[in-house]
Amino acid sequence: MSKPVSSPLASSNAVHARVVVRPVRDCPVTRLAGEFGIRELVAPGAPGRAPQVVVESAPEERLVELGAHPIVRAGDGTVCRLPSLVESEDGAVSACGHGHCLGHGFGFLPIDAYHTHWEGDALRCSFAALDTREVERVIESFGAADYVVELEQLIRAGDDAPEGVSAASETTILDIDELTDRQREVARAAVERGYFDPDGPSAADVADDLGIAKATLSEHLRAVQRELVQQAFDIPD
Repeated sequence: MSKPVSSPLASSNAVHARVVVRPVRDCPVTRLAGEFGIRELVAPGAPGRAPQVVVESAPEERLVELGAHPIVRAGDGTVCRLPSLVESEDGAVSACGHGHCLGHGFGFLPIDAYHTHWEGDALRCSFAALDTREVERVIESFGAADYVVELEQLIRAGDDAPEGVSAASETTILDIDELTDRQREVARAAVERGYFDPDGPSAADVADDLGIAKATLSEHLRAVQRELVQQAFDIPD
C-alpha cells in the first residue's frame, strides 16, 4: 500500500490574505495610476523590453508627459508601453530608482500572488499562504520596496466567507500605545487626510501638509504597519 501523501490543505495554519498596495515613488506607474487609473500592468516577457499598461482613455499628449508611449486604443482604454521602465543590466529601473518596480512583476516577494487586480491607483493582491508568517513576510517585502500596503482581508483555514468579505477565526485587539507619539501622529494625519482611500491624496501631498519629506512619511507608515501586523499575527519582535 502506498504511503499517504500529506496535504497542506489539511493544515489549520493555512490562510488566505488580500492586501492593497499603492506605489508612492515618483514614476510612470504612480503618475498614471493617480491621474487616470490602471486597468492592467503587464510585465515584459524578456529582458530589455518595456512593461505595458492599460489605462482609461486619455489625451495622448498627456500620457506622453507622464512617461507612457501610447500604442493603440482598445475600447475605452489605451494600451501604452513604458519605455523608461526598461531594466538596466544590473536590474535597476532608472525611472523609479530601484529594482522592485511593479512593472516587472513580483519576484521580490517570498510567495506569488494567485490573483492581482488594479482598481484605480490601488493594486489588490490575493495570496494563499501556509501560515500567517508568510503573509507578514509579504507585507514586509512590499514595505521594504517602498510601497504603502495594508492588509484588507485575512481568512484562516476552516473559515467560510464570500470573496470580498473580511473574516477571521478570532478577534484581534491592536494596542496603538506600542507606537511612538510621532508614529501615531503621522498615521492619524494620513487617515484624516484620506490617504488610504482609493481617491485619497498622494504621499507627497500628505508629507507637504505635515511639513516632512515623503521618505520620512513612508518610513513612519511602514513602522506603523509593521507594528500592527506583528500584533495581529502575534509575532514577537
